[in-house]
Amino acid sequence: MLGGAPAGKRERLIGKGQAFPYEREFPGRRHPSSRSFPMNTPTSFHACVADDAISKVSRLFNATFEDIFAELFQNARRAGATQISVSQIDYPNIGPVICLIDDGPGLNDPRDLFTLGQSAWDEDVQSMEDAAGMGFFSLAGRRVRIIAQKQGTPQSWMIDAQPDSFGGTVPITCNDGPANHDGTTILIATKANESYVAAANHAARYLPFDVMVDGVRVERKDFLSDAEHIEEWNGIRIGIYERGPISFRNNETVNFHGVTLYGRLPSVGQEFHRSYYARLDVIQCTDIKLVLPARKEIVENAFMDELRTHISTIFYQLIKAAGPHSLSYDNFKRAAEFGIHLPPAAMQLRVFEPSHADSDQNGYGKVEVIDADDVVFDSEGGAIEEQNLAFALSAQRAETKLYDPKVGFEGYDWYDQLARVSVKGYRIIGDTDTVCVEPGKRHTMIERPDQLEIHCTLSDAPLTEEWTLATDWLIFGEDDWGLDEVDIVVTKASKATSADLVDFLEHALFNPSDDSEAGSFDQQQRWFRDEAEDLAINMLETSLEAQINAITRVIDRELYWLRRQDQIITVIIGKGRIDVSGLATQQVTAAE
Repeated sequence: MLGGAPAGKRERLIGKGQAFPYEREFPGRRHPSSRSFPMNTPTSFHACVADDAISKVSRLFNATFEDIFAELFQNARRAGATQISVSQIDYPNIGPVICLIDDGPGLNDPRDLFTLGQSAWDEDVQSMEDAAGMGFFSLAGRRVRIIAQKQGTPQSWMIDAQPDSFGGTVPITCNDGPANHDGTTILIATKANESYVAAANHAARYLPFDVMVDGVRVERKDFLSDAEHIEEWNGIRIGIYERGPISFRNNETVNFHGVTLYGRLPSVGQEFHRSYYARLDVIQCTDIKLVLPARKEIVENAFMDELRTHISTIFYQLIKAAGPHSLSYDNFKRAAEFGIHLPPAAMQLRVFEPSHADSDQNGYGKVEVIDADDVVFDSEGGAIEEQNLAFALSAQRAETKLYDPKVGFEGYDWYDQLARVSVKGYRIIGDTDTVCVEPGKRHTMIERPDQLEIHCTLSDAPLTEEWTLATDWLIFGEDDWGLDEVDIVVTKASKATSADLVDFLEHALFNPSDDSEAGSFDQQQRWFRDEAEDLAINMLETSLEAQINAITRVIDRELYWLRRQDQIITVIIGKGRIDVSGLATQQVTAAE
């Protein structure tokens, strides 16, 4: 074994007067393998912390006042303080500082504060709160002075730490402090433009004692004050809410003895009934552990799995007590796995509302109680298909009412047995021929047809049948295309007005661009409707009427101030000239 060989043997193996390869490359440093370590013999060793690990402590915390106050307030609470005051002052030889004063018992040994990983708390505190002896290092990188009572005496210490002292490169000085100093005072040098009031208020909200910030008492709160239901389990208060954690600041779902953080907790949503969310207030629980050192995450362990199961069980118990529900079938089965046997979801669905090309305009149909004879619209088509079908249904005043599907209900007998309708194609019937067009395909027409039909399949569990709907107009083409990329067909006998058709085209085709150069929503909508109006009038009337309408629209929109009952204005356009008369006694001629 080279590492453990006698010096003479090492010289023979390496060569007398030659440096070890690692030493040639890095003079004065020993490669780890140069230590005596058995290379071929089974052995064991212990994990340890490298000597220079202390130099990295400034990166254990993010150095914000939110972290600092959270840790220092916790230390004061554990020490037995009954109040804390926080203020900003100018301190001799340091300058602007945050002054934090507590009325606790002081310190037993100042070195405990600056020994990373050493916790001086008693066994109960360490077990209950997972105290790790790292919180004071949230001050790393700052100039700090501590004046602390020597526990049980009228004397005190004055401890000074420079920004680099926490990394072990600059010594920490400890001298006698003023006599009869009660509790602990911590002076923290501030950086330019730092604000601390909001952070101090935030950290103090759920402490069991008063905190004064700039002379104002922070309002103490119950972490579960807005809960609709509270249950205590294994030293944890579980609060149940209807709204989700996104409504809580920083998504805070767990209060761990005053430290608030986000914890991944279960939730249960329903289609048409209230949802259920949870927050936790940890009181006396030794099984919840936080990820160190920052303590902003919960350690995943078997207890957390058990806790999540218990929370879900509470949800299902409350749902059962509430009566009718609209849980997905998967959640319905999950409740049974937890021993909560629920009736099937209530027979309710939303009335079918066709989607719009602009999804922001989509609405929600009314939730209604249904029966076994009702029909679900089951199709993968988009706005064009749904708008085509919805118009045909409304035009025929069809007795059949369609309902939106709910995939989450698949598995319930009542839902699986409902009839489904889906669009299979379109039929164009003219004087001499009939053409079938698949959904999503284009078909250009020169003349208006005699009839238009939508062919659907109506199916329930045992049977499938055809269902045909006559309609006055159809759009052929793919979704997400404009007026120029689709074909619009209107029957000869249609009584539709151009205004009706424009609204229909807007619902099925208008999807504004979010490109900054495309214009505002209102501008894009106006341009689309103008083009659709010209197209509709051209189809339903004549191209001449479309041109007249376009001119009238420009005058109404741009020259509305000319429309007065006491004057008649004549505009003649021709041969490169625009002549206007009627504005005054003489004719006004525009320049060529």
